[in-house]
Amino acid sequence: MSNELFIRIDGGELVIEDARGTRGGDLKVGTGDEVKWINATQRTCHLMFRELRLGPTPGYGGRVWPFGGDDPGGGLNIPPAGWSGTIRKDGVSPGPNAAYVKYDVKVTGGGPPLDLDPIIIIEN
Repeated sequence: MSNELFIRIDGGELVIEDARGTRGGDLKVGTGDEVKWINATQRTCHLMFRELRLGPTPGYGGRVWPFGGDDPGGGLNIPPAGWSGTIRKDGVSPGPNAAYVKYDVKVTGGGPPLDLDPIIIIEN
């Protein structure tokens, strides 16, 4: 399954839309699913991934790389043509039903900095 997300600026706000035009940026995926971000901002777009812990002691864990292949370390710059990766099974610590990854999207250059912080839910 492929999940294509477009990162763009609309009315001065940062927006993430899927191919159907649904806004948000939160994803529910399974291992082996492909995720693709396309940078349609005309600016620098940077993603950082962290573990999100739910339950009795919620909070953020350390930086994680939920995709197959080499971890670029320090996050990921999304080029205008896009970047895609495949969710790997051992990318994050699973909860009872799913693993949760918070990803921060920061857009800089050519105007005021903009950011969003959606999540990726990886179903077990």
